[in-house]
Amino acid sequence: MSELKPKHAKKRLLLHQIQKQRQALGVQSRRWQLATAPWDRRWMRLLSFRRYLIAGTSLLALYNVRYPSRLMRWAKRGIGILGAVKMVRKALETR
Repeated sequence: MSELKPKHAKKRLLLHQIQKQRQALGVQSRRWQLATAPWDRRWMRLLSFRRYLIAGTSLLALYNVRYPSRLMRWAKRGIGILGAVKMVRKALETR
């Protein structure tokens, strides 16, 4: 009988540890949900425009077939603008 009590005590201790871990996991899960909520909202908003994005890219593809040089010109301009924005951000960060 003395062998049985330590087993029960150990089992109770382990169950208590599991319960504490579950509570901690629940708290961390809630923190994670709160931290990622803005990103989740943005993602859901983007998905709500999915139909329009598909139609827009289809129209852009048709336009590209008709005028391929114009799309390349705008793509180069866009890359140049992104590079300029990145350079300005780095310059402002170092100050």
